[in-house]
Amino acid sequence: MDCPDGPPLAFAPPPEPPRLPYEDLRAKLPRVPEGGRADEAEVRRTLAALDLHPEIRTEVKAAGGRVGILLWVKGNGFDAQDCLLARVGPGATEVWVPPRIQRMPGEGGCTVGNALDPIPSPH
Repeated sequence: MDCPDGPPLAFAPPPEPPRLPYEDLRAKLPRVPEGGRADEAEVRRTLAALDLHPEIRTEVKAAGGRVGILLWVKGNGFDAQDCLLARVGPGATEVWVPPRIQRMPGEGGCTVGNALDPIPSPH
């Protein structure tokens, strides 16, 4: 079969994924005093109030008086996953991006479980 006449097809680059709201999340998540318990409903209300881009997925899970949060954008399946983890607990509210190696497909870094009980950094 012959190639068609004319220039090769050209496609625009895929749109950039939405930026994950690191600063907003860190600023707005509730703070829990030592000896208190994180309130999952309050965390969910905070996430809803952030008015996240529709492509940003969220997962929330409570365990042991703490609440873990995962924000992620669907990746292409072979590059590092774009995700943000947070944990609200007594005395500490933390927001972080797991190391790149943990964000690779199949490594388990971008899970709500990793927000609650972080996997040790490789090396």
